Amino acid sequence: MFYQVSVCICTRNRPPELKNALNSIERSTYPVYEVIVSDDSTNPETQTLVESSFPKVKYLPGPRRGLGANRNNALQAVTGSHVLFIDDDVVLGETFLETIFTALETHSQGEDTSHLIITGIEKTDDMLVFPHEQDFLGFQKIDYKDGDILKSVVINSAIFPVDIFKKVVFDEKLVYGCDEVDLTTRAIQEGYKIILCPDAINLHFPSKVNREFYQPYHEASRLYVTFKRYFSTEKNALKALVYLGIASAHTFAHTLKLEGLGGLLKPIDTLRTVFSYVVKEYLTDRKQQKLLS
Repeated sequence: MFYQVSVCICTRNRPPELKNALNSIERSTYPVYEVIVSDDSTNPETQTLVESSFPKVKYLPGPRRGLGANRNNALQAVTGSHVLFIDDDVVLGETFLETIFTALETHSQGEDTSHLIITGIEKTDDMLVFPHEQDFLGFQKIDYKDGDILKSVVINSAIFPVDIFKKVVFDEKLVYGCDEVDLTTRAIQEGYKIILCPDAINLHFPSKVNREFYQPYHEASRLYVTFKRYFSTEKNALKALVYLGIASAHTFAHTLKLEGLGGLLKPIDTLRTVFSYVVKEYLTDRKQQKLLS
């Protein structure tokens, strides 16, 4: 069976890295159905690159509200059967898609693949990155054991069936970080299943561009996404509130240990962002409950 894979790349001010990513897609041993670039850049260089050197690529101006919104923007243009998100500083492995879809064909012999997410791994700085489960504080560092239900993916190496995005989309409050584990934990609740294909590998070359822009949001994303998992996905309000208290104290204690009293403005700003996200999530959850009642 031939699968129509749409490769989506969300980018911001990284034309050289994006060029490498797009070139790697052209070398794929499995044909790519379409490539979509959603561009949050603050200058026209990326648009010029795509339109002049990659005319077959679908170019979209991004919403400039962060990665969650940018991913959803790319999804609006998808017409394929499956979706792969890669960062603009990722190189698609030549045989990645071939390996993934061979594994998918193997599973299709015994089960419906319409609710199947398949994740490969990535190689970053000579280290292989596998999916990990979150611990109580939301850090993705628990190894999966044989027989465990996978609830997370390596986002740069995960193939999603396109229909999943009719049920769950990326949380647009998330500017950067943990958006993929938020999506996948909700997808599991909707009946989707994740399988691991460790032989499918993409290469990640983390760019330093944008790191200062994204850095303040990463900690807030972890705290909020973990609260949301307990509160909205698992429907355990008590666990969510206990988590918020413990995680807030942990954030202050960790910063105090590393930076002393002079660094305490950082966790204050982080928690201010978290609580703004939490309030919005609570209001959204209440609205949904009213619609269902």
